[in-house]
Amino acid sequence: MRRRAGLARFCALFALLALCGCVEATAELAPDPDAAQRIVRREGADLGQASVAIVSVEGAPLAATAHFLDQLKHDAQARDIALTDAAKAHYLLRGYLSASTTEDGASIEYVWDVFTPDKHRAQRLNDAIAVKGAGADPWALAGDAALASVAAKSADDLAAFLSYTPEATPVAAAKPPSMPALSYAAAQ
Repeated sequence: MRRRAGLARFCALFALLALCGCVEATAELAPDPDAAQRIVRREGADLGQASVAIVSVEGAPLAATAHFLDQLKHDAQARDIALTDAAKAHYLLRGYLSASTTEDGASIEYVWDVFTPDKHRAQRLNDAIAVKGAGADPWALAGDAALASVAAKSADDLAAFLSYTPEATPVAAAKPPSMPALSYAAAQ
């Protein structure tokens, strides 16, 4: 009887050890759903028809929001993004800015929700920048340079998204300059 109980314990231990090797390791490789996904702008896409209206920007103090919007409009135009009013736009943009203190300064986060005119979210764009400094007010640490950096990143992300929309058309390839025809007689 003892021998049988010992054999049963040995078999149970062996089965337990064998099953330990069946743990799925791919669960550790799953992507972080909260991680920012970078979209790369499609080369050769004309964004002129993919018009955008900036509907709102929330979260920042009024002075910071005004400066940020001026910079964003400038950066959007520099990236060939067609800004228009909401009634004419193919896409509506709602932005959220937040700032928080960190150990060595502040973090400025942005989130852009891009909607179709019928209010369906087409894309979410988000990222953050770090600002070095010391102080209790993260918006005071942010300053114009940090807001300009966030505006530039926002415009880059928006242009990249728009380059894959149906309204973004391929730019016609430039034709090489034509060469005059040479005749054999002229070459002699």
